[in-house]
Amino acid sequence: MKKWIWTIVAVVIIAVIGGVTFTSHHITQKAYTAAMTTGRQAVSKENYSIAESAFQDALRHRTNDQQAQGHLTQTQNFVSAQSAMSDHEFSTAKSDYTKVKNAKSGSSMLRNRAKTALKLLKTVQLKAETFQDVYDQALTQNQGQSYEASNATLDRIFKDAAAKQSYYTNIYNHAVDLRSANNKAIKHGGDGTSDPSSSTPNSASSSADSSSANASSDSSSSSRTTGLTNSEKQAAKNYKGSNEFTVKKSQTEINGKAITAAQIASARKTLSAINVPAGSFSDQDIRTGLIAANKAGISFKAYAQKTYK
Repeated sequence: MKKWIWTIVAVVIIAVIGGVTFTSHHITQKAYTAAMTTGRQAVSKENYSIAESAFQDALRHRTNDQQAQGHLTQTQNFVSAQSAMSDHEFSTAKSDYTKVKNAKSGSSMLRNRAKTALKLLKTVQLKAETFQDVYDQALTQNQGQSYEASNATLDRIFKDAAAKQSYYTNIYNHAVDLRSANNKAIKHGGDGTSDPSSSTPNSASSSADSSSANASSDSSSSSRTTGLTNSEKQAAKNYKGSNEFTVKKSQTEINGKAITAAQIASARKTLSAINVPAGSFSDQDIRTGLIAANKAGISFKAYAQKTYK
């Protein structure tokens, strides 16, 4: 008799435990499903912060769930890509959008949005590079004191309706500043003399640099070794390359104006920016490059990329 009683008790206990387990699993599954549904709906409405929270909630109900984790990671990458796009960090945006597009698990809606964004990004990058090249050319012309020509080059930016889009804010503002500097120089000189109270955007020059450069350009090639020691004169005479002591006056000028120390310093920065060792070039090598770029009607950056890389 007692044996039957214990059997019944055991069956009841097992049934109760099984029922509790089943109920708990059912509740967990229901909460997980609800969280995933909320996340997907939020993605559809582009409420990505809500979507992230919902997918995180789903993971709390079902730890290490690949579907929930896939949706969460994909959403986070998409948000990161959008933020990078707004900050004009195009390479980062491209990387994150690509991760969203290639996600093996996640939202097909986000994958399609990423594909569309990548197409836009390609267009934006090409346009940004074009604007940058135009600006670099205009800056070189400004540094050569060809202010009207610089303004004419900048018009290629200002006449492009896309230039005022948020993606190009930085380069557009630089172009506005350069045009302002050009106009001041034209107003105060009229003959290409820069305004002494203003400075060229993205370059810096001192009166000492300017005086030194002008003094150098006003002397003839035969008098460039004045003030040198005998050994220095001999070294300049024996030098087979080009430097300030072995060239004609015309080889140190752009449009009749001396190439300044500030222009040379700016050109060296450009070389470093494109991973060309600037230290391997003498000042005269830099002048020669600036003159060649000006004659070709292109920026020094474009000339350097074509010639030195």
